[in-house]
Amino acid sequence: MAYKTISVVVTDQEADHDALMSAFNLAVAGGAHIDVHCIGIDPARFEAVPIGSAASLAVNALEDARQSAEELAAWVTALLPKDYGPLAIIPSVVPQMGIEAMVARLAGYCDIVVAAKPYGPQKNPLHVTVLEAELFGSGAPVLVIPQGEVLSGEPFRQVLVAWNESSESFAAIRAALPVLKQAHRVHIVMVDPPAHSPERSDPGGAICLMLARHGVKAEVSILARTMPRISEVLTRFAIDHAIDAIVMGAYGHSRFRESILGGATRDLLEHTKIPLIMAH
Repeated sequence: MAYKTISVVVTDQEADHDALMSAFNLAVAGGAHIDVHCIGIDPARFEAVPIGSAASLAVNALEDARQSAEELAAWVTALLPKDYGPLAIIPSVVPQMGIEAMVARLAGYCDIVVAAKPYGPQKNPLHVTVLEAELFGSGAPVLVIPQGEVLSGEPFRQVLVAWNESSESFAAIRAALPVLKQAHRVHIVMVDPPAHSPERSDPGGAICLMLARHGVKAEVSILARTMPRISEVLTRFAIDHAIDAIVMGAYGHSRFRESILGGATRDLLEHTKIPLIMAH
């Protein structure tokens, strides 16, 4: 891939192992620089405590966070080959109350962020918070790695683009152009396109033409919503066509609405076994 700076935020050795190794393999394959941010969380307690003990608690919490960050950095240093030059391992202490802004700043100076799937075994709400900070604050696309999947660094051969004419879809496609240009085949998939869309006479034709001008071999598939959730329709198509990665816009609805009612972003993040390239 033509991304020249790759970032990964590590908060847990077991949960973030696959994302870390995938990021490293992608960096080696593309000759890219990789920044590994190892963060320890300072809980920054605000609840009532006995007089005179607040300062002691704050110092202890800060020291625990610093130790956690250093332990993660030592783990990364031992795990990754030492002879790869363009690699930076950066331990950082992040306050709990400012985690979204801090993670967004740390991960912002890159072309793409590689992150672990935030739902599943060994995961906790911190992983959701970190991923949403990367999606909403960094301005970079995020490559989400399913649990148990380590990318080899080879280009994705078959790529599905979930297209619904939204600004989020446009952002994801533009951000994923290096991936799409290397793919053997790109499937532009629309699920029940709106009858009154400006593109109703040629659904997906304009985006397909735009990609063709970049040398992307793309074709459009119009699918009926034959399952309760759009994510299920996309997943079925992905399985049937041996899709290697899915490109999609993230959170077309508010995060709150998707967390309560569900949505394609939340559903795919929770259930996918295929890497996702997302942008907002």
